[in-house]
Amino acid sequence: MWLIMALAFVVVYIHRVAPAVVADQLMDAFAVKDGAVLGSLAAMYFYVYAVMQLPSGLLADSLGPRITVFLGMILAGAGSIFFASATTLFMAFMGRFFVGLGVSVIFVSVVKFQSSWFLPAEFAFITGMTGMMGNIGAVLAATPLAYLVDYFGWRFSFMLIGFFSLVIAYACRRYVRDMPASSYQISDNKTFARTFWKNAKQMKLVFKNKNSWPPFFVIFGMYGTLIAFSGIWGVPYLMQVYGYTRTAAANLMLMIALGMIVGSPTIGFISDRIRRRKLPYLIFVVLFTALWSALVFWNGGRPPESVLYPLYFFLGFFGSAVMITFVLGKELNHPQMAGMAVAIVNIGAFLGISLLQPLLGYLLDLKWHGVFNEGVKVYNQSAYFFAFSFCLYPLTLSVISAFFVKETGGKNCYTAK
Repeated sequence: MWLIMALAFVVVYIHRVAPAVVADQLMDAFAVKDGAVLGSLAAMYFYVYAVMQLPSGLLADSLGPRITVFLGMILAGAGSIFFASATTLFMAFMGRFFVGLGVSVIFVSVVKFQSSWFLPAEFAFITGMTGMMGNIGAVLAATPLAYLVDYFGWRFSFMLIGFFSLVIAYACRRYVRDMPASSYQISDNKTFARTFWKNAKQMKLVFKNKNSWPPFFVIFGMYGTLIAFSGIWGVPYLMQVYGYTRTAAANLMLMIALGMIVGSPTIGFISDRIRRRKLPYLIFVVLFTALWSALVFWNGGRPPESVLYPLYFFLGFFGSAVMITFVLGKELNHPQMAGMAVAIVNIGAFLGISLLQPLLGYLLDLKWHGVFNEGVKVYNQSAYFFAFSFCLYPLTLSVISAFFVKETGGKNCYTAK
């Protein structure tokens, strides 16, 4: 059952970073001339994702993970197929909207599912394993997707992703159960409505809990920076600053995903083993920020090619600290509000992404020197330096916030105020 839910999260990550591989083709297909517009197209997914986190938490806590993920995968699959069929920029935006709407409910539901089926002493590790599975999706959306696009085109590729989403939806509906022995199932619409509104009223407890907010701001800056880079601007940066082919650039972006695949279960295992959340969390956040500073300032935004593979790998490795954010959200709030608590801290991640992706495009446009290549804007090294250096502001916020995170000792430590 966990594997089916984790495969749904694989799809979430495929959609999250796939636009980076086809960024120039999207600009050509829809006659996009401005980086801010392309950033907004990619970020449409994140706008919807951020707005939907509160409803996602309520659905996971009220309707249950199984049906919530089933409906989400149906919407995501249909949205991907619609995006692949788009003939206008408006249709492309609508496709990304429905994809974002569908995948927005997945991760919160997976965490809710895990809170019912796994012990507290296993929770950080299994959450890290879920993060690992998601980043397998990021791997698939890098070099494999680049090859698929080169051979069959971006439209066929997104059509295939859509049909795979529908298969996962069926598997979830057929095989997944919300709790051991199916001890909890919504029996009718009145029961669902009553549970939904009861949870909605209790949502204020998560907002009023001051311990919910440091993880929120940590993930806002760190994950916003990481996905703005790996999800849209990293591949164009490598192609335009280093002269890499699409496949070579995708190979490098693959290292970020591989770093997170290794890092997510690693930080979860360490945290569970030492029964501490704050120390590994803080160390990873600080080291991620140091590596981003190296990317920005080393040789004016163009580190030597010999260090790019390890640099990108460790950006992903230390970026996997985001997994502990969700563990903290669960452990710092009432156990019955696990879905809502994870959803609220998760808003920080997608608020950061949805702001930074188009903002970086805007900053790049400010430093653009008027050069086109086959109808696509070409930005030089100084433009990327200018844009990427801005990310140090939200990353500084992340580091400061990590110092204020409350230690949970690996167990729920919620106390009503």
